[in-house]
Amino acid sequence: MTEKYVTSGSKVFLLGGLLPLLSSSIIAAGEAVAPPSTTDPWEVTGAAGLTLADGNAESLSYSLQLLASRITETDEIYLGADYFYADDRGIETSNALRLNGQYNRLLNDRFYYGAIGTYLSDDVADLDYRFDSNILLGYYLLKNERASLSIEAGPGYTWENQGGVTDDFASLRFAERFEYKFSNRSKFWQNLVFSPEAGDFDNYLITAEAGIDTLITNQWSLRTFVRHRIDNTPAPGAEKGDTSIMLGLAYSLSGFPEPAAAGRRTLKADRVAAPVASMGWSSSAAIGYSLASGNADSSTLTAMFDSVYRSNENEFFFNSAANYSTNEGNTSIETLRANVQYNHLIGSRYFVGFGSGYQRDELADLSYRFTPAAAAGLYVIKNKVSTLSVEAGPGFTFEKTGDATDEFLSLQAVERFSCALNSRCTFNQTLIYNAEASDTANYTITANAFLDTDITDNLALRVAASFIYDNIPAMGREKHDTTLTSGIAVKF
Repeated sequence: MTEKYVTSGSKVFLLGGLLPLLSSSIIAAGEAVAPPSTTDPWEVTGAAGLTLADGNAESLSYSLQLLASRITETDEIYLGADYFYADDRGIETSNALRLNGQYNRLLNDRFYYGAIGTYLSDDVADLDYRFDSNILLGYYLLKNERASLSIEAGPGYTWENQGGVTDDFASLRFAERFEYKFSNRSKFWQNLVFSPEAGDFDNYLITAEAGIDTLITNQWSLRTFVRHRIDNTPAPGAEKGDTSIMLGLAYSLSGFPEPAAAGRRTLKADRVAAPVASMGWSSSAAIGYSLASGNADSSTLTAMFDSVYRSNENEFFFNSAANYSTNEGNTSIETLRANVQYNHLIGSRYFVGFGSGYQRDELADLSYRFTPAAAAGLYVIKNKVSTLSVEAGPGFTFEKTGDATDEFLSLQAVERFSCALNSRCTFNQTLIYNAEASDTANYTITANAFLDTDITDNLALRVAASFIYDNIPAMGREKHDTTLTSGIAVKF
């Protein structure tokens, strides 16, 4: 089995896969051993990932990937290209490109021979280019509908320019790949490649990867993986090892093979859209994490918790989110926000209530902002699929920005929207306006939104965005902060 997905260098992002992130985007892994059930033997997959912070925190990371494979009874062709980029406050922390192509000729059900070429460049690791070309002989130790394990080896030649030094030498390639299908919608994959110089085994490159792929729809796939690369002779001043943990989404141009109609194993049963305004408690917790260590040294952690209670007479809402990111040991994002609200329903449409919001943003020099308020509201839309409400009322604001502490009577207006887009996707959005009653030029706007795409009945991929605008920020700080992240949500 061969390398169907490729990654590069020392980069990381919390995909957003939107992949967009969808993301994500990202990843590397082998596909099913048997050719897909389609008249076209080519399978093409494109992916992209994005994570963004703008305002007082300024960081950007994205990835692009294009993969193509053609599998027949006698031949296997795998082509791949991916590019990863990241910067923090204009300082480049990742910039890597990888291209690869492999051809295998099957001699029988187990043995194959072939050739592979791989190109890699990584600015952060001071690798201008590295090109490896190898011929190989491979063997499937295990090959059935659920699992495959293959090994391959062969001689080749390497050309590289690293740290300003150009070199070329005879090289060897030893590779092992494993794949296990948990179900028709989920699989685990792992591969290990050891590429030493033929005349000096101390000059070697090791790449190890492992991950899980889960189909979300017929064309979208969630991928998570960890990769570790060791260059035993790096450029002067560069680290030997690079580790990345990534999350993202991939899109298949022709669609992934459908599970068998009868007796299929699937992570998610077919079901109608879950009502967004169901009675009782509904809660979810989401977490996203990305890591780059080695030549790039950064990590990002996001966490969200949401809880809703509804009855014929009462409603309770609570949501919170925290974002923390470091780059080269320096904090680049540190935010915390939370909102709580209680409503008493008057009929099916009107309500009165009270609640409070809390915000903290280290980079915006906001130590705290506490905004208790009362409200009267109306449901403009309220059915099993969608809800849209508006509310407004007086409140009070306590805050500390910079060295200045302030408190004042305020006015608050809130809009909330929820919608089940289809049987697997749910969208939630909130907009909060808070202004000083005696000086409406002193106001803040907070907008939050997230999209959940179900993986199972209790797990979902969450893509979240937040925007905070403070018209009178702390001295020397930006007025706005924008973040875009993704992660896994657990619903209970």
